[in-house]
Amino acid sequence: MPQKASGDTYVWDPIKEKKFLEKLDEYLVITGGKQPTLAVLNIWAAQFNAEFEGVHAFGTTLSQKKDRMKKIYKGWKVLQTRTGLGYDPVTDLVICSDEEWQSFVQVHKECKHLRHKGLRNKELYYSVFDKYHAAGASGYGSVTMPDENPSYFDFDASMDSSAYQPILEEDGTPTTGPHNLNNM
Repeated sequence: MPQKASGDTYVWDPIKEKKFLEKLDEYLVITGGKQPTLAVLNIWAAQFNAEFEGVHAFGTTLSQKKDRMKKIYKGWKVLQTRTGLGYDPVTDLVICSDEEWQSFVQVHKECKHLRHKGLRNKELYYSVFDKYHAAGASGYGSVTMPDENPSYFDFDASMDSSAYQPILEEDGTPTTGPHNLNNM
């Protein structure tokens, strides 16, 4: 039976959430890290409505979900580094006392479910919310090598590469140290 939204609340399940993360990731790759506009999110919402019967999403629904997912991911990252909380990478669950957990969720309310469920699709969360912080034509994430982004190496045509002169050792071999422009 299809899940239905009650009022303005869209019901998310793991399949819809993963599909949304995949769409976000694909969009960020294509646009070089630019966030989708409300117009793009409205198109995606129409696609979701056609694919998942019994629900009705809007672009704002997806925008709000993206914001919540980002908060959850930030909270999950805090969990990974927080002193006093343990983490089991096999089960992807936090190990701590109930008191420690309550203290944490008072600050990170959106992470309450992580205690017993963990973070599904960590790689997609990382790709969407961490990888593309260096946006723009020459931006690339820490897991994307520059050679995967050819525009990173596009130099201004007016740059004169003949001005680059390596500093030579006494025997004439280039040094591994700093280099000069025009041997200044």
